Amino acid sequence: MMQLQTGAAILCAGLFACALARAAEDSRVSRVENGLLPIATAKLGERRSIEDRMRDYGVTGLSVAVVDEGKIAWAKGYGMADSASGRRVTPHTLFQAASISKPVSAMGVLALVQRGRLRLDEDANQALRSWKVPDNDFTRRQSVTVRMLLNHTAGLAHTGADTYVPLSMGDPFPSMVEILTGKPPATAGPVSVISLPGSNFAYSAAGYEVLQQLVLDVSGEPFEQHMQSTVLQPIGMTDSTFSQDLSRAQLSQSATGYYAGGVSLPGRFRVGPALSVAGLRTTPTDIARFIINVQRSNVGQADKPLSPEMAHEMLTPGLGSRGLGPAISGSGDAVRFGHDGFNEGFESSFTAYEHLGKGAVVMANSGFAFMLIKEVLGSISRAYEWPEYGTTTQQPPSASIGQQLVIPVPPRVLTAAPAQYALDDIRITLFRRGPRLFVEWPTNGTAEVFATADGRLFCPPLIFSDIGTPWLRLHETATGTVTGILAGDGEQLEFRRLN
Repeated sequence: MMQLQTGAAILCAGLFACALARAAEDSRVSRVENGLLPIATAKLGERRSIEDRMRDYGVTGLSVAVVDEGKIAWAKGYGMADSASGRRVTPHTLFQAASISKPVSAMGVLALVQRGRLRLDEDANQALRSWKVPDNDFTRRQSVTVRMLLNHTAGLAHTGADTYVPLSMGDPFPSMVEILTGKPPATAGPVSVISLPGSNFAYSAAGYEVLQQLVLDVSGEPFEQHMQSTVLQPIGMTDSTFSQDLSRAQLSQSATGYYAGGVSLPGRFRVGPALSVAGLRTTPTDIARFIINVQRSNVGQADKPLSPEMAHEMLTPGLGSRGLGPAISGSGDAVRFGHDGFNEGFESSFTAYEHLGKGAVVMANSGFAFMLIKEVLGSISRAYEWPEYGTTTQQPPSASIGQQLVIPVPPRVLTAAPAQYALDDIRITLFRRGPRLFVEWPTNGTAEVFATADGRLFCPPLIFSDIGTPWLRLHETATGTVTGILAGDGEQLEFRRLN
């Protein structure tokens, strides 16, 4: 009888401890959800909820996963995966990972290095069969290596066109060789070396296109198959795929992409053949599994897909604080790895501590969502007491800005500013809704423009636009006629007024 009573007491104590742990976690989830510090505010220290900020930014759907103590603490969806059908975001909703595809792809390349099929510091042309890095004065001085391709120091770029132009579903896909050579139906020019390999960091989608061809040439199997068997399956990323030929179930599980404000992308989303660059579809939960695998391998607690030695190579920063795939920041125990992602209609970010078992992933199916993503990550960092994590460590540098006090947009500005403006081939429109001012930006959507007491205009999402700054100023004549909008560092860029 005494043994039964003791066992019951132990069971009750265990259940009570579990209940306390769940309550504590629920409390932290609530603090995350209601602890966002809006970048534009009329009151410093003001905190808002995720739902409020989604409405403010015009973000349709959001998905979050948090890693704590080396495991997934929780994952949750907010808003709509597809507004037309009323389908809500869940932890299993698939998002386009955009450039978060790169560090995941890098793991697949490093697995080949680990097997002895590739060497990090050999001439990549030794392994490439279907295409070769074109020879020129730069490559005669220094060959392009696999390491350089992985950490964006190879000096590679496309000529005459965008590095990566997504295609609409149904359009013919060029082969990777056609992309590298710039032959139709590829939409960009050929890949070439435009600077001395290894001499500087320059973020390069072209380098990861070369890596995709390298995986095909060395493994003998399509890139998406190699990644499925070598990375996604071993890690347990069961909701993830690099394939662009989605099953009916995967299509029904996929989020639709939206412009900020709620207008959906034609065809739901953009797809393209550069899988290593931006082709991964996944969930925050699966990226959290990727994070945990890298963390465990790095400290010697896992050896698949990467050994501890290879995980350490992956996380060793080179030029531009870039590892072999992820970006590296912080120092000591607070060193972190992570990556951001931007596709039309999808934006995302993950960050994780190398040694502390902490991290988070936030994904949105909307343009102009990135400052919201940063606000969510900031709220997580406070709730989970992340060390040395602050706005000063965010990239680009303009994203380090703290809360800004804003004022109502002056009536004169509301009257004078609305118009269409152009900078080269970029056209934007300022328009008003009652007492509020908005900007419409092609491929992103609409965002609110605020005023500050020093006479400038402030639009937080523009930090991650082509101009890379949230600050705008009206360019006016002596008589008060608005002739353009000044933007950029030192306001050296001018959008001229068209009407």
